[in-house]
Amino acid sequence: MAKILIVDDREDNIEILKELLKDENYTIESASNGVEGLEKIEKDAPDLILMDAQMPKMDGFEMCKIVKGNYRTRFIPVIMITVLSSTEDRIKAIEAGVDDFVPKPFNRLEVLARTKSLINVKHLTDELDNAHNILFALAKIIEAKDRYTEGHTERVTGYAHELARKIKLSDDQIEALRIGSLLHDMGKINVPDDILNKPGKLDAQEFEKIKEHPAWGAKICKNLKSVKDALPVIKWHHEKIDGSGYPDGLKGDDIPITAKIMAVVDVYDALSTQRPYKKAFSQEKCFQILREEVAKGWWDREIVENFIELMQSKT
Repeated sequence: MAKILIVDDREDNIEILKELLKDENYTIESASNGVEGLEKIEKDAPDLILMDAQMPKMDGFEMCKIVKGNYRTRFIPVIMITVLSSTEDRIKAIEAGVDDFVPKPFNRLEVLARTKSLINVKHLTDELDNAHNILFALAKIIEAKDRYTEGHTERVTGYAHELARKIKLSDDQIEALRIGSLLHDMGKINVPDDILNKPGKLDAQEFEKIKEHPAWGAKICKNLKSVKDALPVIKWHHEKIDGSGYPDGLKGDDIPITAKIMAVVDVYDALSTQRPYKKAFSQEKCFQILREEVAKGWWDREIVENFIELMQSKT
């Protein structure tokens, strides 16, 4: 059963909309302003928001901007029901992220048609999110194949998120990095267990097999729209600034900053934990190696120094 949140400072408007929608088997909640609406969304997100533009405390434009700016709620459709009709007001609403408009006084059939249409869109988006979550679960299963990397995904996701905040990436970049971090080793599903768990140095042929995993991960995830922005992290987290990385040998600014961050935190976690081929290094040793690799032209100096500063602030 779809859930609708009506946000309007006039109780009579709320009651009219409830009456219009009563035969559609929707669960309906209401709020009298944007602040109250956001509180209700935080507790239990709806499938659709019907909102007025002009309200006390927080108007519909500001509320919509907050809803659409939060990755947890950005896919909730918003219909603005308003007497405002100027081009300027419509542009303002579109810039805030409003999905559709219904003018006041509203027509019942128009409200129902637009509501049904956007709820169907939301359900399709939810199906994508379910596929998204299946990938996350699969990534955890793949990580479990390698007994030495338990907890690796959670650690690098945490490092990447904190570092991205520190260097002030946008919210969209941070979200892409979060998803990419969680799925960055997805392609290891194509790597045999005996290679992943080999208690020693890999030979050239085995290493070539390992080097396939970023491209495989990107192939697995490429058709999922909700993962689209994270594909550079998944595919290019082993690229190096001097072009000596894999799978595509990208150089310098051709490597997105999200992938550069992922590369640094991934290497740090490999250095600081025990692996089949090495013991865990001390934090200072890890920092030394990262700086030596910056000097070789592998990693972005600013990203590495910001990461070291971040990690030192925790001790």
